[in-house]
Amino acid sequence: MSAIDGVARRTGKAGPPAIKPVIFDRRQRELLAAVAILGALLPLGVQGLYGTGIMITSAIYGLLALGFYFQLTLAGQFSLATVGFYAIGAYTSVWASQHGGFLVGFVTAVLVTGLIGTLLKLALSRSPLIQFAIATLAFGELTMIVMRNWTGFTGGGTGRFGIETSIFGLMLDTPREYFYLAFGVLVVGLGLAVLVERSPVQRDLIFARGMGDVARTTGLSTLRLQAAAFGIGAAYMGGAGSLLAHTSAFIDPTSFHVEISLDVLLMLLLGGSGSLWGPPVGAVILTLIPEWLRDLADYKELVYALIILLVIVMLPGGLASLPNTLRARLKERRK
Repeated sequence: MSAIDGVARRTGKAGPPAIKPVIFDRRQRELLAAVAILGALLPLGVQGLYGTGIMITSAIYGLLALGFYFQLTLAGQFSLATVGFYAIGAYTSVWASQHGGFLVGFVTAVLVTGLIGTLLKLALSRSPLIQFAIATLAFGELTMIVMRNWTGFTGGGTGRFGIETSIFGLMLDTPREYFYLAFGVLVVGLGLAVLVERSPVQRDLIFARGMGDVARTTGLSTLRLQAAAFGIGAAYMGGAGSLLAHTSAFIDPTSFHVEISLDVLLMLLLGGSGSLWGPPVGAVILTLIPEWLRDLADYKELVYALIILLVIVMLPGGLASLPNTLRARLKERRK
């Protein structure tokens, strides 16, 4: 029993009301449930292989961008190694799935990329921001060189084809089943991110990111926290790579290119780097923009750049911050 409770019992007066963290006022779990229901119903309104393929790509990119959110927003590290973790996860999953199906491949990919990401952060712990980014870019390029030349593991230029996806003996082989698999993993990933956000871990990570020297004086192990967050982000990227391999049934070195790291950065900027909902929102928008601009072949690149620039300038918090922005403006008008 606390001292406040003891005083309350003796005097008959209640103590001061408990102060809840602001995050507990956000309906994250309700929103997650709504997203899960919406995603489950989405295939009913989308017909054809092409539309389903776009949904699968959006789900995979959402998981990939969520990993970047952990690395940039929580760990405070600007990394360009996304494509490296993506590729490692894909090829590791294909290799491991031969010994136990998709689940074994997926879990192995997540664990391997998470470990590599943690070790990479620890190895570069003394590197300033710019040097860290350059080093991670080099890591991504080195990874792709290894993948292209390690033919026994990756198949080299021939790639890996005929990749099967079986879960507990159930074979998945239709685009709709692939979508539900990718979307289900994304929902689980979002659920884990919600748990992190509602725990003291996120508070400590933000403290370590913004005031590392002060955090260390309190006894907080900032390096371990940031390494763990960076490793978790890499694990998400490895999981996305696993989904890419098993939903496309074919991968080769051309499936992975440096532009993926830049695309993921744009997803975070478009969706919003300050919210865990920003990455999936940005992934969906960045996947759909080229489809919306298909009829503007001559001006597609210009319009594409203008849309991204307008969103970044007019909504610094990203598209995920739009509801809060509109709500704040409505309150101002009512005053």
